[in-house]
Amino acid sequence: MNRKEGYTVDVAYPAFFYKEMLPVWLSAMTRFLGFAAPGLTSPFTYCELGCGVGINLLVAAASHPSGRFLGVDFNAAHLETARDAARASGLENIEFIHADFAAFARSNKTDFDFIASHGVWSWIAPQHRAGMLDSVARHLKPGGVFYLHYMCYPGSTDMVPVQNLLNVLSHHLQGTSAQKIQAGLALLLRLADAGLFADQPATQARLRALTEKDPNHLAHEFLTDHWQPQHAVDVHQQVGEAGVNYLGSADVFNNLDPALSIPGKLLGLVNRMAAPALVETVKDLARNSHQRMDIFQRTPRALGKEEHLAQLGAIVFGLLPGAPVQEPLQGPLAFSTPIGPIEGPAEVFAPLLHRLSEGEASFAELSRLPVFAEQPGLLFQSLQLLMHQEIVHPVKPVPARENASVEKLTQWLGMHEIALRIVGECATAVRT
Repeated sequence: MNRKEGYTVDVAYPAFFYKEMLPVWLSAMTRFLGFAAPGLTSPFTYCELGCGVGINLLVAAASHPSGRFLGVDFNAAHLETARDAARASGLENIEFIHADFAAFARSNKTDFDFIASHGVWSWIAPQHRAGMLDSVARHLKPGGVFYLHYMCYPGSTDMVPVQNLLNVLSHHLQGTSAQKIQAGLALLLRLADAGLFADQPATQARLRALTEKDPNHLAHEFLTDHWQPQHAVDVHQQVGEAGVNYLGSADVFNNLDPALSIPGKLLGLVNRMAAPALVETVKDLARNSHQRMDIFQRTPRALGKEEHLAQLGAIVFGLLPGAPVQEPLQGPLAFSTPIGPIEGPAEVFAPLLHRLSEGEASFAELSRLPVFAEQPGLLFQSLQLLMHQEIVHPVKPVPARENASVEKLTQWLGMHEIALRIVGECATAVRT
């Protein structure tokens, strides 16, 4: 059987890691956006809906021994891998449940500070999306954060007919889902060479790039019967029915000052728009967004100006492995962004990186650097750009202690050729 209720189940989803859905990142982003966040200094609860083989949960559980982590997936093979990793790592603060979301919503007895879902919403049937929202409605605590990743318009538009062709073709082929997606892509490339996408060079380029990717991933991505990009405003309305409010993006770039994150000629028009839904729609159009990582919260508490500055001031930042600090910057620091390259001036980033190369520092400490005197906004934007580039990361508020589970999980990752390095002090991981 290749599919279960329209979703690919015969090949394993790859062990992908997404820093944006982990507790330290979500807590920092919520405070960045001006809202009180769930605390991480005392025991907290975290649930991932559609956890796959559990890589994100495993890293989080190993990094937060006092937290409690629960993963839900309806693919039993995924959960076998996740449970094997948890046992090998000696993790006792993590549990994996084999269930669909509706059944989980009805049977679960735990309320959560965080609920997260990545790579699921846009690929499952409407009744399963409803089950996901029922889980949020029933089990997200007041003040709790819900992270949701999904495909969006307009960036996904050109792939709608491509996915439809791949899906239709797969029902007429023999073999595994991975074999079917490879055969489908081969056909599409032959059609492209014959002129099918002659007036769509970007689509041709995307198709050729797909041939370099893991076929198991592509099978999950494109062979579902329920592939559905959505407009952000529609998702926000649906999710809002679960009793949560949209705060902003977990993708730090999308929360930057619009002067940095959308083309400059649009800035004046966007700044004059009062309706948040209209602003989000125009920003997606301007960036040609193809996916979103949105943060929602139940009963959000907005921080006043002084409290917001105090909460920002308390966040500690550290350099990630591979940060460019071996030698002082000799020129602008280059940032790769969805709207093209951005250059960060050396006079801003050189002293900031130099200070962080000496050790972790809070926002309040960094704000005392001469370049940021009386300019907390400049420091805020600079740190967010460094986070976007995976140079800097918020530090876990509880000091990292020697943790056997982190070492054991690292060994398990290596044995399974999963190229991740756990960064314990930041409660995250980086690709190696």
